[in-house]
Amino acid sequence: MRVVPALLLLAACSAEERVERAVSHFDPASGTTLTEEGASVGVTGLDEATVCYSVDGGDPGYGATCAGTLDDTRRIALSCGFHAVTIRWDDAEGLEEATYLVDAPSCATGTDGPVTLWQNDELVRAFVAIKDDLQCQMNGCENPSGTGDWSTDCGEGRVDWAVSLSGLHAISVFTYSSCRASTTIEVHDPADPYWLDAAAVLSLEVELVLDGELRQDTDFDGNGEEAGTLDIGGDFDGRVESVISIVDAARGGGWFEAGCATGPVVGEVCAPGEAMIRYDYPDWSCHGSICPEPGDPPVEGPDADGDGIGDADDVCPDVSDPYQDDRDLDGVGDACDDTPGFYMIQFKSDARCLVAGSGGEVTSTTSCIPTDAGQQWEILTVGEHTSFRNVGTGACLSHTDSWIGPWTVTVAACDESDSFQQWDVQAYDQGGADAQWPARLHSVSDDFCAYTDFTDNVYGTIGNCDLAGTDAGRKIGIYAYGDFGGAPLAP
Repeated sequence: MRVVPALLLLAACSAEERVERAVSHFDPASGTTLTEEGASVGVTGLDEATVCYSVDGGDPGYGATCAGTLDDTRRIALSCGFHAVTIRWDDAEGLEEATYLVDAPSCATGTDGPVTLWQNDELVRAFVAIKDDLQCQMNGCENPSGTGDWSTDCGEGRVDWAVSLSGLHAISVFTYSSCRASTTIEVHDPADPYWLDAAAVLSLEVELVLDGELRQDTDFDGNGEEAGTLDIGGDFDGRVESVISIVDAARGGGWFEAGCATGPVVGEVCAPGEAMIRYDYPDWSCHGSICPEPGDPPVEGPDADGDGIGDADDVCPDVSDPYQDDRDLDGVGDACDDTPGFYMIQFKSDARCLVAGSGGEVTSTTSCIPTDAGQQWEILTVGEHTSFRNVGTGACLSHTDSWIGPWTVTVAACDESDSFQQWDVQAYDQGGADAQWPARLHSVSDDFCAYTDFTDNVYGTIGNCDLAGTDAGRKIGIYAYGDFGGAPLAP
């Protein structure tokens, strides 16, 4: 994408400031992997008598509150592993951060489980995608031919783009004010923690809220640089800094740095201490190779499904399941368990879930909570039919028997001989088949099908399953462990 204006104007004088970047006081530079024994980093170019530092991303303090104070060597010793080093040399703006990985020969290597990766790179990629899209919205993806101002709304906020001249340079200033926008990025599937399958990716929608300013300084050939830092809210809590070169009015090399406290990527964490991690553009590689990489699976013996767990210890030896989940603790992993510990029954109507109460009542709720025992149901086979036993109450799904009504769904003490507790899970396509809610519950004793609507009531009609309400009130999906993102039980 073209990222800066190529102005077709004569130069004019202006008091606008050029983009400037602070000089680093660290040697070697931030983002370096240190491989020597007794690793340390130097602090240069500072004559101040007191320089405070921390190596864990924390506040280095100042004066009497220094976490650590530089000695005459002006070096900071680092142990094995990752460090977010921060120095402070005055009580106002004298602050600088750097990150290092110490990987000397004496440092321990290897892990007993999947490596926990950092999600800072997902923040960078989401930010750049949103930034480019917003710029397109402001000027139709075209560079302006002169000075001017553009803007666009983003959620309840906005972004403003002002272009002016400074001598022989064009200055673009992008000001983000509570700008809320979304994008979709690809992330690696956490079910493959050792990255055995490079194609195991999921789509993740990320919403960011941007506050701050980016400045671009270019000559009239479109060559220059971009710099600035934005605070990030929304799905991430952090900040992003741009240090990008601009070549021929397009993004060239350089890097983006990102730090975060929290983020939405399952199975990953933010770098320790909210450290700013550099990702080189355009390949998004982690600068200095300081980011954690997926480790080798600790396989012992044959591994038929290639998930990194030897067959002798694998709870699903024929199905890849690196995390070895076994929620009902029956020794058979969830990935291959034909009899999961519980299911949840969800109606299509408002995505309501079936709930059993202690007094025999059955209701539905829009708050589907897999940890709520009242919403958990065990599936029992009774002859050719199915019975549902509630985990919370121990009672079985039943219904009233009256030609007068009301016809409500209830729970009662489990009795295999009671036909009111026997149900058929039937394929149901009235109003069109629905993959997420493909079935209905049809009682064996009567022509009675469980039904709900926008209320909490769960009922039916005896003698005509298709009489009451809409088809959405009868359509259900039965999900093992309440995993509504998975496939429902086939009717």
